[in-house]
Amino acid sequence: MLTKFLTGDGEDWQFHLAEDVLNWCLYLYPIRKQKPLLTLVEGKSHLAGEYCFYNNTITIYRNNNVIRRELINTVIHEYFHYYLITSESKSKLYHDQLEQFSLAQHPQEILCNTMGETLTKVYLKNN
Repeated sequence: MLTKFLTGDGEDWQFHLAEDVLNWCLYLYPIRKQKPLLTLVEGKSHLAGEYCFYNNTITIYRNNNVIRRELINTVIHEYFHYYLITSESKSKLYHDQLEQFSLAQHPQEILCNTMGETLTKVYLKNN
């Protein structure tokens, strides 16, 4: 499979919106950690997005975020993984809990899903 990495050049509505939502989250919920790198990726994935603590990167899968509301929700959801996973031990806890709970019952996923849904409405109302 060929994965194509795209940058925010030109009229890239997904990148511009994702960056705006990320900056909005950083403003509302500041944390001293270094700002995460935002990467948008073309290609097939079963995920809408993911956060990697080890390289401090939020990855958004373009093909799974073609509707504005979905993209906003995904960025907010992944931002809260960034917000919560502030150490290697917290990253390990997240992965250990994946073994204990289904994704739907994972404590951090519940929180990130709730924040994504709630704040997407706030963002859309104000932007």
